[in-house]
Amino acid sequence: MSSALGGPGMSHRGARPEDGVRDMIIISDIDENGININLKTRYKEDKIYTFTGSILVAVNPYKQLLIYEQKDIEEYSGKKISQVEPHVFAVSEEAFQNLKNSGVNQSCIISGESGAGKTETTKFILQYLCSVTNHTSFWVEQQILEANTVLEAFGNAKTVRNDNSSRFGKFMQVCFDDSQQIKGCIVQDYLLEQSRITFQSKNERNYHVFYQFIAGADASAEFREQFFVQPINTYYYLSQSGCTTLNGVNDTKMFDRLRLAMNVLKIPDQMVDGIFSVISAILHLGNLTFEDVEGEKSDLTSKDKEILDMICMLLGFEAEPLTDSLLYRQIQVRGTVTSIPFKVQEASENRHAMAKALYSRSFAWLVDAINKCTNPGQHESRFLGVLDIFGFENFEINSFEQLCINYTNEKLHRFFNHYVFAIEQEIYKEEEIEFAHITFTDNSPCLELIEKSPRCILKSVDEECRFPQGTDKSYITKQHEAFESHPCYIKGDRRMWEIEFGIQHYAGAVTYKVKGFLDKNKDTQQDMLFEMMHNSVNVFVQDLTRFQDLLGVKLEDMGGRQTISRTTSKKPTVGDTFKHQLNALVDILTTTNPWYVRCLKSNTDKKANVYNDKEVLTQLSYSGMLDIIRIKREGYPIHVPHENFLEKYKCLTPNLSPGDEPRTLSTKILNLLDLPKTEWQVGKNQIFMRNSVFEPLEERRIIFITKKAILIQRTWKGFACRHKYLRMREAVMILQAYFRACRSRLLFKRQRRSAVVIQRHVRGFLARKLATRLKEQKRKEEERKRKEEMEREKRDREKEAADNEAIENMIKLVLHHLLFHLSLRSLHAFICLFLSHLKYSFKFKFNYIL
Repeated sequence: MSSALGGPGMSHRGARPEDGVRDMIIISDIDENGININLKTRYKEDKIYTFTGSILVAVNPYKQLLIYEQKDIEEYSGKKISQVEPHVFAVSEEAFQNLKNSGVNQSCIISGESGAGKTETTKFILQYLCSVTNHTSFWVEQQILEANTVLEAFGNAKTVRNDNSSRFGKFMQVCFDDSQQIKGCIVQDYLLEQSRITFQSKNERNYHVFYQFIAGADASAEFREQFFVQPINTYYYLSQSGCTTLNGVNDTKMFDRLRLAMNVLKIPDQMVDGIFSVISAILHLGNLTFEDVEGEKSDLTSKDKEILDMICMLLGFEAEPLTDSLLYRQIQVRGTVTSIPFKVQEASENRHAMAKALYSRSFAWLVDAINKCTNPGQHESRFLGVLDIFGFENFEINSFEQLCINYTNEKLHRFFNHYVFAIEQEIYKEEEIEFAHITFTDNSPCLELIEKSPRCILKSVDEECRFPQGTDKSYITKQHEAFESHPCYIKGDRRMWEIEFGIQHYAGAVTYKVKGFLDKNKDTQQDMLFEMMHNSVNVFVQDLTRFQDLLGVKLEDMGGRQTISRTTSKKPTVGDTFKHQLNALVDILTTTNPWYVRCLKSNTDKKANVYNDKEVLTQLSYSGMLDIIRIKREGYPIHVPHENFLEKYKCLTPNLSPGDEPRTLSTKILNLLDLPKTEWQVGKNQIFMRNSVFEPLEERRIIFITKKAILIQRTWKGFACRHKYLRMREAVMILQAYFRACRSRLLFKRQRRSAVVIQRHVRGFLARKLATRLKEQKRKEEERKRKEEMEREKRDREKEAADNEAIENMIKLVLHHLLFHLSLRSLHAFICLFLSHLKYSFKFKFNYIL
């Protein structure tokens, strides 16, 4: 039983309740009035949470407080209870850290009356757990949160005490792996209140999903036509109480959230449509009316034919078998099936039973779908459980459901007493340490009256159910005879003996009306209905047949979890099954380290800023809060075996001589550390400490371990740094070598490129110089040739001139001779000769020129 109290608060011994102390165990001479004053003082400051050691007390404020934001989660993450203000997040963190450090499964048990805030507290715990992990499994975390949305829609309803009352119990095992990451969740449900489906008292409502469904249909004409939805005031199952709305709640938005949650949980669209078809069919079933036929049988009225057709289309049934199942029951005698008509009242009750069967199986299907979606696989053995169970109830009319609910609270109250008081003081006795005995209210007699065989109330109900001619009247008569002398049994007023009995519970006396006790305990099977469901064309309706034997399925589920198997070979009853479910739950809780959140109602009118002293004092009285404070303050909440103590704290006294037995060594350590002797005791096998000793001791150990860890880290970091330096130096040298080579290559290439450029320029220069010289030589050569050509031409011209002159002279001479010496013939011959000669001369001149 570990606890971590307010370290700062331990120095304030003698604090007054008027101060609004955060942890009530530090208040001197406290009584129930002092507790009430302390809670009231904090309540007026909107501090609704108060510690009582490791137990958290929560007072319902009936208004929204901005203390559950992400910043608040971060404020509590990684912090001890002693370091923070009281809050449900502080308990969640402590449970999470205990699971992480000790390896022992944890459980958060949330208790209180109906309307005290248990459901909201459950949601805050789940919100915190899904926020403080590393979100490596974010989708699974969202599925767990949305599973709560679906279960709340189908399992919660408005009552006169609570606008969001859980009408079923649930134990959610949030499973973790070794690295503290959420891997899934297992949901176990307990005792869904089926009577609410067909009847609600004044100012109460049916389950939320019905109103959300109608609101969703009002917002969508297509949806309304698909599921044959009618105005809400036309449905008998929704209009009989006169209450169809909730203050501050928009059912249309809630329906959208429900659709989204189903999507996150991977429920196929076909199945979602099937669920809504069943919801609509249940509402239409409630509108069926029956007329009497000759006082011996019944028949549907003429206006019911249309309703019957809609139900058939919604559920995928044939009209004729459905009509037969509504008007007749079948019995089998020696292999022969006989149909017996229902009377009007019987037909009406049968209709209600069909509606209950459809809804309860749909709810079971949803729980099964959630468990399949959030299945943790191999990690289911490491969990942090959150128990949200129905609170103690005492209405004007209390029936079988209230008996089971109050039986649950008796069972959990006994577990709490056994854990907090009985086990603690028994350990003190066994360990032979000095302590002041604390008396507490033991509810064992009341619990034995309800559940202890062979003679108990649940057994009496079961026996009468199995008796062929058993009735509610015969049951109550036999029960009065059997238990009238029991101190917790109230026989009551003689005039009411045939219709009621009472039980003195730990929370007060409750009177139960026995009408319908046997029928509710039997959970009458609808064989004809399930035969039609088996042949249905609606896939969802057909799948519901897996849960035909719902009680048997629940018992098999428990058997699969290594709890308790089916009791007898006979058909189980509701009470029988529920009893074994509770025993299985307690078996699981016994293996965990429990953390308690005690929820209290500030008033019965659900009003904000109203604190009713009388109402709170009544709750404090039966919750045993004063005894809790006393045992927490006067007891020793920290128990450590000697071997573990030595293993953990021997390091604080290194000079301690070994060889002595563990008990002696443990005593020496405590003395050497100079811890106040009034705050610890040494038992035979364990050390018992109060938080004023344990927390400083743990702080010293943490400081010592931190110093040694720092030394180890420093040495390791030095080695790692040296090793890293050598590797880096070697790497740097390689890099430098490669760099230098690269740089040299780059320099060489750059120089070579420069040399090539220079060479190109030099070669260009030389080539240009040579070209100039060659051009000059060519010019001079051409000039020389030109001059020679000119000389040659000059000579040719001179020679031609000389030739021409010679020719002219010859011609002149010839002419002269012709004129004077030749005759005409001679002249002719001469002329011919001349012309021939002249032709030759010109030809020669031409060839010379060429």
